[in-house]
Amino acid sequence: MRKTLISILILIVSVQLFAQKQMDPKMIEVIRSKKVAFITEYVGLTPKESEKFWPVYNQLEKERYALMDSKRELEDKADDKTVKNDEYYRKLANEIVAIPLKESKLMEEYNARFLAILTAEKVVKLYRAERKFRSYLMHEMRKNDNDSNKDKDKDMDKGLNRSTK
Repeated sequence: MRKTLISILILIVSVQLFAQKQMDPKMIEVIRSKKVAFITEYVGLTPKESEKFWPVYNQLEKERYALMDSKRELEDKADDKTVKNDEYYRKLANEIVAIPLKESKLMEEYNARFLAILTAEKVVKLYRAERKFRSYLMHEMRKNDNDSNKDKDKDMDKGLNRSTK
């Protein structure tokens, strides 16, 4: 059982690493493992539920990231310096707006799949756990940014003190 959970965790991390090329792979691994632990604990997944749940959840995440990547690519097309006409931008705008609709349909599909694996209460807890984990992650990132900025300020102060002596 433990080997299965470890294998699932490795699979989750691998998907995340592939999807988020621009982030440090070690950081993605840490975030992903924290997310798995957070969701598992918050939802109260049993080992048997985890075995069925995580492969489905990982597939959802993979599809979500693919949608985000396609949206990012579409938005990047607007930065293209070649001259484009109004028709091009209309089409681009419509494609960008279609992405959240696709994500909604995806969530509807996976909601049904989650309800086949977990109780309705646990599925609702899952959605809440995702939101809470995002909040936690944002808080940690802000905290790290503030700590980093404080260190930069201290370094700057040291440099100023040296140059004024």
